[in-house]
Amino acid sequence: MSQLIHSKDKGLMEKQDDSIKCNICGYHIKQSEITSAYLSGRISLTQRID
Repeated sequence: MSQLIHSKDKGLMEKQDDSIKCNICGYHIKQSEITSAYLSGRISLTQRID
């Protein structure tokens, strides 16, 4: 399963009520803004290794 990563500091983006938040710096965006943030390079996807 893929995870969302904050591109600036490589922090894991964790789901909250109606948003996601970086576990390192606290950067957060609404779930409706995920696509825009991904396309602009603010967040990226990574493959989780189990």
